[in-house]
Amino acid sequence: MKFRKKGKFEPETTAAADAEAPTSGKKSDRGQWGNQAEFILSCLGYAMGLGNVWKFPYTCFSNGGGAYLIPYIVVLTFIGIPAFFLELIMGQYSGKGTVQVWCLSPIFKGVGLGSLLISAMINVFYTMLLAYCLYYFAMCFQKNLPWDTCQHSYNTPACFNQREAKPCHDVEGIWYNNTCYNTTTLEPERTEELKNLTQNLVASSQEYFVRGVLEQSDGIDQPNGIKMELALCLLGMWILCFFCILKGIESSGKIVYFTTTFPYVVLTILLIRGALLDGSLIGIKFYLTPDWKRLGDAKVWGDAAGQIFFALSVGAGGLLTYSSYSPFYSNIYRTALFVAIANACTDWYAGFVVFSALGYMAKSQNTQVKDVATSGSGLAFVVYPQVLATLPVPQLWSAMFFFMLILLGLDSLNAGVEALITSTVDKWTLLRPYKTLVALGWCILFYLLGLPMCTRAGFYWLDLVSYYSSGWTLVIIGIIEVVVFAWVYGAKKVMAHVKEMTGNRLYPHWWFVWTFITPLFLLAVLIFNLVYFKPLLWNKVEPPTWATALGWCMTLAPLAIIIIVGIYVTIRTYMKPDPSPVKRNCGQRFAQLFKPNSDWMPAYEAKELEEKVARAAYRSKSEQDETQSQDDAISTITRVNGKIDGEYDEDKARQNGNASVRLEAKGENGHAVAGYGDNHYQHNGIASSTGNPVSYENSAYEKDL
Repeated sequence: MKFRKKGKFEPETTAAADAEAPTSGKKSDRGQWGNQAEFILSCLGYAMGLGNVWKFPYTCFSNGGGAYLIPYIVVLTFIGIPAFFLELIMGQYSGKGTVQVWCLSPIFKGVGLGSLLISAMINVFYTMLLAYCLYYFAMCFQKNLPWDTCQHSYNTPACFNQREAKPCHDVEGIWYNNTCYNTTTLEPERTEELKNLTQNLVASSQEYFVRGVLEQSDGIDQPNGIKMELALCLLGMWILCFFCILKGIESSGKIVYFTTTFPYVVLTILLIRGALLDGSLIGIKFYLTPDWKRLGDAKVWGDAAGQIFFALSVGAGGLLTYSSYSPFYSNIYRTALFVAIANACTDWYAGFVVFSALGYMAKSQNTQVKDVATSGSGLAFVVYPQVLATLPVPQLWSAMFFFMLILLGLDSLNAGVEALITSTVDKWTLLRPYKTLVALGWCILFYLLGLPMCTRAGFYWLDLVSYYSSGWTLVIIGIIEVVVFAWVYGAKKVMAHVKEMTGNRLYPHWWFVWTFITPLFLLAVLIFNLVYFKPLLWNKVEPPTWATALGWCMTLAPLAIIIIVGIYVTIRTYMKPDPSPVKRNCGQRFAQLFKPNSDWMPAYEAKELEEKVARAAYRSKSEQDETQSQDDAISTITRVNGKIDGEYDEDKARQNGNASVRLEAKGENGHAVAGYGDNHYQHNGIASSTGNPVSYENSAYEKDL
């Protein structure tokens, strides 16, 4: 620092400020993956989920077994990988989240908002499923597994447990209502009556889930209060989710090293254990035996397309969010192929785990595999726990199974919440330093929205939201994405972006696939979903009219947002003055809404622009702080008859890093005495090396008034 005449301070140079300001070598405030492995594992964890274990195996055997592999691979090639790859490209190239990426075609901005709404609804019911898993996991640490008995007070006379009934069956008795009836001593009428009653037995694991865990009421309009155990489990899952996304991808990127890889360890252990069970080969044979006639069934192809599309989580916003944090020059092509293929392999791998156990169960009950096979919550909370309960040390295997389900679902949940957080802080950038509070706010909101699912009618609510929130509406969003990216924006531009980011040119077939094949396949999936759509039924009874209406509102809300936002953007454009120097008519201005606006640019350009703004703001702030420090140091300055009377506050001056200086006017001719403190300054060639006062004549250190 140095003095200047007229009493003003100025920095010696701006280089110091620029050195302290953000530079291109540092990460932007938005954040970035620590390395490529974090990005790949996060995408894989997002694609993997509960559906890999409890939906795909059943879908496979019910659609032709091994023959299902053919439509599965075809659909993966022409729908799954292209749509998945397309989202990753646009996210990485732009560095923008689910909503902001649509500045490439502003009239479709509502597509991003619709995706976020679907993601929010999925988060609500998905976390409740994980809360059930957490509840079961906690129950594994007991001497006797609670679902492996019919001795609870809530059990009905029809409750049946294989372990408890075995001694009775060994002596050819009839087991009913926890009682063994000796057929040799019963009257024929009574024996026939008991045999009829045993035709409608309910597994102990089924009664435990419905009557013990859920305490399910008779309808959605009978909540009968919140079950506190489920509310606490739901709270526990949201707390776990919050700590995973506490610092955004900086924290979740480290957690995926465990949450994504460990489920494979558990699956392998369960597969080895299942393969050693008597009857496991029966289940695996049933799983893989091809039924070639089913290939001519449109439903098989529709199920394959739906399985691939929903398994890869296309259109839900998480892929765009995760890829927006990927370094610009990373190999996105390799990432897309690896994740899509690895997810498909996980589907098939999990099928071996499930059906080896189902084959054992079928043989032990002297029945067929198709009679015990099921999907969804029935597999996770009824059938598979029942199988594990028959193994030695059932607590260990059950705990491993439910812990694996929690990890599988947690990565998908983290991605869904991160999509909302990223869109929030990208829209309101001032919130970036408070990203943790934003995450906390979303988690609290979702917990409150999930509380109705903790009531005795909670499973009805869960079924309603899951059935109507993420069906063919998500397919429509996927179609719009592919059409806009490939047709409106241009598939050739997308291919050029890949060349710019990876240095490798894509083969020409990608243009053809994105432009024609993938949209047509997705359109076929949409038609299939609409044709085969059936209203939701609970025990073969339709829900109340208001519940069905609410479900349709959840289905149509994302589509309504797309239309409303498109209309709003159009009206807002016409209400504003035309910024173009060339006068445009209404049609030309409307056409401009389909083209990228000024916010659309490569991520590295956006980062450079952000850093330039940051440096300018930092320099401006430094100059303001410098001026403020001078104003703080000079407490009083007056001019009387050509004299100056200036006094510096030493404490304030030292706090601001300035020299402690005191100026006092002496005499009528303007002679001054300058008292120096810690620093020594020179004026007119005169300086004090000791810090003692030095007299100057006509020093003219004045402050402009």
